[in-house]
Amino acid sequence: MRSHQYPIGLIVACVTMILAFAAPADGYPEFGRGVDGNCFFCHSTIVNNRMELFNFAGIVDPVERQGVPDQGPLKYYTVQAGQSVGMSMRATNGEENYAFQIIGFDEQEVTQGGTLSYHDDPAWMAFRGNHDTYFVRADGPYDGYDWGTSDPTEVTYDLHVDGGTPPGYYLLQFALVGRDPLRDGWSHSELFYLEVRSGSPPLTLDVDATCPGGGPIRVSWSNATPGGQVALLFARNTGNFPIPPGNPCAGTPLGLGTNQLQVGFQGGAGANGRRTINANTGPGVCGGYFQLLDLPTCRTSNVVRGQ
Repeated sequence: MRSHQYPIGLIVACVTMILAFAAPADGYPEFGRGVDGNCFFCHSTIVNNRMELFNFAGIVDPVERQGVPDQGPLKYYTVQAGQSVGMSMRATNGEENYAFQIIGFDEQEVTQGGTLSYHDDPAWMAFRGNHDTYFVRADGPYDGYDWGTSDPTEVTYDLHVDGGTPPGYYLLQFALVGRDPLRDGWSHSELFYLEVRSGSPPLTLDVDATCPGGGPIRVSWSNATPGGQVALLFARNTGNFPIPPGNPCAGTPLGLGTNQLQVGFQGGAGANGRRTINANTGPGVCGGYFQLLDLPTCRTSNVVRGQ
């Protein structure tokens, strides 16, 4: 590894390392089966407009892993590994008995592969089978809440994400299941993403360029993976471009757009995750934007303008 100046040529489009994807996940598990109130009848009919998610962070459309159907843009919640997040839903137009369910904890991660490691919310009853885990919130065994016809009723599933959970997007699902006076069953469900962020300190990038004419440039970063590899990316615009499939960290959303998106440098992050590179560039970097990608964890840094 050379320690002298690097010519940051801002060439090449994307990193060419190969990412090993996890095997495709199976389809989502069925709900519990049984007699009467044990959801055997609760999923015979889909009823729309009975529930909604709230207190979510926004809408996001990550690139799913290879072999996983593209779910498109969905609401998402976000949490840092090692911390907790409340994921909330409400039932509307309540007229019958209902139970809330949250599903999908045994599915693999949407973007990079891996599993969601978490602690149960003791307020919800856990049901575990050979291939699925889901949780139910009700006021009695499978009976749900009897709300009447007035205000919506809200619940929150408090999820504690273990510190070792890989960062990325996980696909979960809230459902509302119930029965009408004729004891016909129905359900309404909504998929959503849980974004798990790294529990490590934020990856920080600093760029000091000579502008407007070009010349010496100083690039430094901290909190990368010690001894790992990083890629310094450059683009003429900001955005939310996901790294394409076939590249390392595929699906990771960047803070950069696609205008002249390039890899300016790829190499060692430094023994302690900190490093400074001094180089020379032309005027083309001025007004453009830089972002650092930590390849072992797929974390991204802040976006810095070349100026």
